[in-house]
Amino acid sequence: MRNTVFGLALGIWFGLFSGLMPAGAFADDQISERKVLEGITFGQGSAILKKASLPSLEPLLKELQSDPKLRIVVEGYSAASGVADADMKLSRNRALAVFNWLVAQGVDASRIRYAGLGSAQPFVTAKTAGDGVKNDRIEITKTRDLFPVAVFPETEY
Repeated sequence: MRNTVFGLALGIWFGLFSGLMPAGAFADDQISERKVLEGITFGQGSAILKKASLPSLEPLLKELQSDPKLRIVVEGYSAASGVADADMKLSRNRALAVFNWLVAQGVDASRIRYAGLGSAQPFVTAKTAGDGVKNDRIEITKTRDLFPVAVFPETEY
């Protein structure tokens, strides 16, 4: 319970000042699913979605189209480059690229929030260059609860 309260407080602070909310801000009973979107790829150091990513995004799109109450948080992560600000910017822009693609396909932007978390919470401890690539990822948290309006000001894109 204490971690949930702390996560909610942190998420509210983060959301108020940046328009974004990390998935850790949701109470456990609000989350229906959290997972890594496998197959989402970008060029090295790039936030441009590769065409090969589309087959991985299409099931999420269909789910959003078929369930109007579904809300998601898109979290971008990057491999540690040694420059935390650059990692944060890259991961945010990658999450934004997924957000923009979904909106371009007709999903209402108010149903999606995105955040870049840089190299925080690595998926694997990078011992080789190949391991670091596994930390370049997009995670999706699905919820059916409404985003609090005060916490989520309109996202600009």
